[in-house]
Amino acid sequence: METIAAPLRGKCALVTGGSRGIGAAIAIKLAEQGCSKIAITYSSNQIKAEEVLAAIAQICPEIKTCTFSANLADPNFGEVVIERTLSGLKTDKIDIVISNAASVDIGQMSPAASMPKPEWDAMMTQNAWSPLALARAAVTKMPPGGRIIMLSSGSSKVAFGDPTVAYAASKAAMDSVAKNLAAIWGVQYGVTVNSVSVGATATDAFKKGLEQWGEEFAKWSGELSLLERHGEAREVAAIVAFIASPEASWIVGNQIPANGGSLSVLQG
Repeated sequence: METIAAPLRGKCALVTGGSRGIGAAIAIKLAEQGCSKIAITYSSNQIKAEEVLAAIAQICPEIKTCTFSANLADPNFGEVVIERTLSGLKTDKIDIVISNAASVDIGQMSPAASMPKPEWDAMMTQNAWSPLALARAAVTKMPPGGRIIMLSSGSSKVAFGDPTVAYAASKAAMDSVAKNLAAIWGVQYGVTVNSVSVGATATDAFKKGLEQWGEEFAKWSGELSLLERHGEAREVAAIVAFIASPEASWIVGNQIPANGGSLSVLQG
């Protein structure tokens, strides 16, 4: 670890949904920034999760890692994930919690006019309740200077319409959770809480959506950015890693944009 220029040297981090896309990029960036212990969760693809751990080992083989499956719909999600993180990393504290896992499959979302209540409830559970449950299970294990970061979406601030109504509402709820927890825990625990508003980002999941919605949507979503392109996962990861750093101690209770200057959010 001594060879790494590392603002996060010695930190212990958890990234939910860290097996692919933005979550994987964040886990790898945290390793590059010096974290000595990193846990990632995955939904179903253990092979992808192990590939991320292998990439971390390439950065520094001394970094202790673990991975395990976690179900966002589990009412005990927070307690289970924190317990398994601490036991897997053989530690009694955690410095950085990145709440990245989410229900985001647009192909499975219903229009507002026909959406059944169980779909709404499931979206709220997975995208708002579970980040809250994770944060409150983690905060008592965090030393002063701890960081809780929730990955949000520009859809929480603007109206994209069908079929994203429930998804957008759940992300808006999560942003509110982050802001309110920041007001409580900043003084009580010395822990900062923020959310990061992610724009259109070229992950595998997003590319799958582009295939379903066609070239017109691909062009439109890219042009939302002032740079007229989709973001890269590594660009989002760099922003998250900075917020996780000691230098970001004055960033508290904010929704930080990571969207290339998305016009829809700027106008929202």
